[in-house]
Amino acid sequence: MDQRHKEYIEYYKSRMLKYKDNSIYKNSYESEKALYEAMANASDLEEFGTRLQEGKLHIKNALALVKDQETERAKMFREEKEFIRLQSPERILDVIDTADSESSLITMVNEIEAEVSKNISIDLFTCDFYYDFMMLENIEVYQNAEVPDEWKKEINCENPERMIEEGVKDWREQVLPNARLWDPNWNFNFELIWEERHRRLIPVPDDVIKKRIGQFKKYRGI
Repeated sequence: MDQRHKEYIEYYKSRMLKYKDNSIYKNSYESEKALYEAMANASDLEEFGTRLQEGKLHIKNALALVKDQETERAKMFREEKEFIRLQSPERILDVIDTADSESSLITMVNEIEAEVSKNISIDLFTCDFYYDFMMLENIEVYQNAEVPDEWKKEINCENPERMIEEGVKDWREQVLPNARLWDPNWNFNFELIWEERHRRLIPVPDDVIKKRIGQFKKYRGI
């Protein structure tokens, strides 16, 4: 056995040991172990190359790593109730065994990630609700401010009305057209506010959220 062969054996051994006893990378460990054994048991590098190709060990190695990573991603998103982001690892795991080459695997993963990325972007338009909280609070302050009678019309009425008119205009001319570039049928779905991935981002009680929903509808003309 020549020196180069010995060095390759050590290289594949180190790769295998990197995943040993790691519960997240069980598939990767078995795959790396198969590569190591193929190299260690080959009489020379040419024989290893033959074993690699015939057993498709390089392809299995790539699939194993993706399986382990996507399984862990799916577990995390499921625990966090991130059901939109969960679509990506679940879909990849459903079809990964149909990949017959590294290039087909890459194409498959990229296509799924791109499609789910679109769904994530659409879902994130729900954030517009709590992004508007400061404006809703400002409008409320103007409407309820205790001011001298000569200022009531301007402060209590005209200022908040102007802010609402601007909010409605922005929604119709900017927010809605931009959202419908992603989904032509998009409309704001208020039920999504209560789903955990959005609800946990709003650090106020439920009764405040219900109040803000009414204000948001008026501010945005929905």
